[in-house]
Amino acid sequence: METTPPQVAIVLATGNRDKVREIRPMLEGISPVLKVWSLADLGLSPDIEETEPTLEGNAQLKAAEVFRLIEQRFDWFIALADDTGLEVDALGGAPGVRSARFAPVPEGAAPSYEQNVSHLLQSMTVTTSRSARFRTVIAMIGRLPLPDGGLMPVDETVDGRIEGLITNERRGAGGFGYDPVFMPEGSSRTFAEMGIEEKNAISHRGRAVGAAVGRIRELMTRCSLLKTPNAVRP
Repeated sequence: METTPPQVAIVLATGNRDKVREIRPMLEGISPVLKVWSLADLGLSPDIEETEPTLEGNAQLKAAEVFRLIEQRFDWFIALADDTGLEVDALGGAPGVRSARFAPVPEGAAPSYEQNVSHLLQSMTVTTSRSARFRTVIAMIGRLPLPDGGLMPVDETVDGRIEGLITNERRGAGGFGYDPVFMPEGSSRTFAEMGIEEKNAISHRGRAVGAAVGRIRELMTRCSLLKTPNAVRP
């Protein structure tokens, strides 16, 4: 007689509703035994200071802290955290790991999307070089059940990136962050001029989440939570 597979939770370790809106649909189709939760769904709002000097470090820091907060609430789960940076060649790779905190603001305050974009455009007024890239690193920390009754620790990172150009002015009303001024390679439109599905198909975050989905499928297959690995989107 077949037993019901254990329920597995994926908890998105971010309080950014825009990120949740983009990431959640790409994870929800992995398996019926998997449920995606946001921190808001769980009534959590941790203030996790991003103190690491790299995207990898910050993603791991956030995933580890959320692991600590939820490890008593779920038997089997993965805390999934991302950190994303915009790297502009003319600015020596800035804003990079400080992309969310690029614009100068009073101490203790956080700059808005609008302030960060304005500061970026102002910083590039004297250069004709507009090349840049977005890079997302995703950290996954958790535990999954093995068929023999043991557990499989999960602790790994994946990433995704896309090359492009910084436009001279804002274009489009969609997206968030630097989307209105980032035009991906091979396109004549900014991310803010694309729908969410079109953006996810090519974006840095979409590629990183696609890699995460592939790894989660492989891990769940190894744990007999999936019968066969499904195709992984590039």
